[in-house]
Amino acid sequence: MLSSYIMNNFLKIMSIFILLNTTTSVFAVETTNKIEIKSENILKTLTRKSLSKQELLQFLFEYVIIIDDEKGNGIVTYYFKDDIYTRYKNLEIISEDKWLITRLGYLLIFDNNKKNFWKIQPSKENKINIKKSIASIGKVHNFAYKNKTDYYLKLEEKKINDRKK
Repeated sequence: MLSSYIMNNFLKIMSIFILLNTTTSVFAVETTNKIEIKSENILKTLTRKSLSKQELLQFLFEYVIIIDDEKGNGIVTYYFKDDIYTRYKNLEIISEDKWLITRLGYLLIFDNNKKNFWKIQPSKENKINIKKSIASIGKVHNFAYKNKTDYYLKLEEKKINDRKK
């Protein structure tokens, strides 16, 4: 009895280990009468090095993040300052809200009382794993980043040009 219990648990653990070590996993996503198949390396996503707390603060101090956050606005720019971030689309403010860094080193983005946890992973392919507070696994997004000072100068130039009109 006890040995069969141990054997069953061992088989479950081995199955999980084998699933995590496979090079690709296939997910099916249903989209209006057709199924789209995506292949993604789960192990790479879970183990990719993300920024430490100090690196994250330095990154947010130096750069703006350009991303399609799938909130319906297309590609937007996140500009972080103090404890407020501003979302821009074509140099126009879309929204503002609070942000902070959690004890575990995630970037916590507030969006109208909703919480999103960002795990920023810059490398050859810049990725942000965005996890909603109710989801157990996040969704990986590609992103770009640009110098914050250059972006600020573009914002100020736009303000000046708008005043002239």
